[in-house]
This record gives sequence, C-alpha cells and structure tokens, in this order.
Amino acid sequence: MMPTQLPPTFCWTKMGTESGEDLSHIILRKEWERRLGGGGFLWGIGQSLGANADAAVADGNSLAAVFSPMLSKPKEIDVAPVDVVLWNSWIDVEGQTRPLPMHSFVTSRAKLPSGRRKEFHYALVCRSPAELGTTSALRVSPLSLRNLNTGKALGASQVTAVVAHSEQLCTPGAKSYPVSFVVQLEVPFFVRLSNPTLLMRRDLDRAAEIVRCGDMSAWASFVSDLRSSAPAEKPLGRTMDMFGALSPFCDGIMGKVGATVSA
Repeated sequence: MMPTQLPPTFCWTKMGTESGEDLSHIILRKEWERRLGGGGFLWGIGQSLGANADAAVADGNSLAAVFSPMLSKPKEIDVAPVDVVLWNSWIDVEGQTRPLPMHSFVTSRAKLPSGRRKEFHYALVCRSPAELGTTSALRVSPLSLRNLNTGKALGASQVTAVVAHSEQLCTPGAKSYPVSFVVQLEVPFFVRLSNPTLLMRRDLDRAAEIVRCGDMSAWASFVSDLRSSAPAEKPLGRTMDMFGALSPFCDGIMGKVGATVSA
C-alpha cells in the first residue's frame, strides 16, 4: 500500500531514461523482476550511498526508498549511449565477488562521461509486496530535504541520496516531484556491482521487443540466457548472502516463471 505521507528519513532517487531505455520500459521490467524475485529486486544507481543508509536505521527504523521521475529532459548520453553493459556480480562486505540472482537485469552505460571504462556500478536492494505503479498523490520538494549526514541542501546533480525530510523547510509553490512508488530497502541497502559484460545491439533490440510485447515469461528466459553466458567469477570465502530469499528462483527459473505467470 502506498504511504499517505513521506517518512522523516528516506532514500530519494530520481529516475529517467537510462542506457537508451525509456522510463516506462524500465519500470515494467523492474515489476517483472520484483515478481520473479518474490518481492525483491535491484534498482541501479550511479553512486554509493556511503554510510548514510546505516545512519538512517541506527535508531531501529526501516529505510524506505522513494522514486520520482526526473522533470528535466534526458541527456543525449542517456538516450543514445554508445555502449551498454549488463552487471553480473556484486561485492560483499569481505570484498568477495558474488553472482547476482539469475533474473536480475541491471544495466548502465559502458563508459563514464570522461570516456574511461566503467569498472563499478551500484544498486539499491529493494523489496515491495505491491506492484510498482506510476502514479501517486505524494510529491517531494527538494527544498524540504537535507542530506542526512551533512545537513546540507541537495545539490542540483544529486540523483540518489539518503535525506531527512521536513515540510517546514518548504515554501508554498516550491518546485516538487511526483512520487511514482515507494519500496523498502533491505540490508545491506545498496551494493557495489562488478563483472560487466557488453550487450550487443541484438540483445538491446530483443529486450525492447519483449518489453513492448509485455511477455514476462519470455523476459525471464531472455535474461537467464544472457546471465548464463556471462563469464563466471568463482566466489571465495563464506559470507551471508543477502539474496538468499531469492534462491528458489535461481534453483529453477522456468518453474518459478510458470507459477508466477499462471497466478
């Protein structure tokens, strides 16, 4: 159920066209990922949250992530990137590389604006029992937000941040963003991704075609095939796997797809 008011502390992220993909397509395939993951899914972001997420839950509260569409026109580099990569692994707290769930599909541009190859990306670890919608009565005004740890106002270029919220900071008529959906973040709240593989034009075209057709079963098979062909990185050591709740899907992807589609 969508909350009726914003929490005093939350992670706010602005979303838009990314890696040549329209926002409506991104939301739809993330909804598929949520269903296939039993409510859990990853949402790619460009920067680390640092220690801000841990600070937000230090008092025992949960941490919500609030998603708003960007109001500005997307940049050309996001609309038509030269190369797009698929991220296949995440780095745990011990610095070990772990494979992402087989149904996860997190992409980004292959290169930074400087032209240097992108070595890492990040993702929010999300969970929601409800469908990811595209409308809400809630709105977020940047004037009502402060960066949690510094207490400073948000910078114009900040796309994702853990913030403290107070309506008393806002003035009537101030610029605000609609809220598309709200989810909960799960420990460890965000992860650093690694092991990217370059997506071919045929892969990007096929992904767009499946999303346009609205075929979740075809999407699950497509993503599984892509992830299976990625170079494997052997996990080292032992650590608690934050994706343990999603492991039933990894044990039998098509069985889960069939059960989900028929529900």
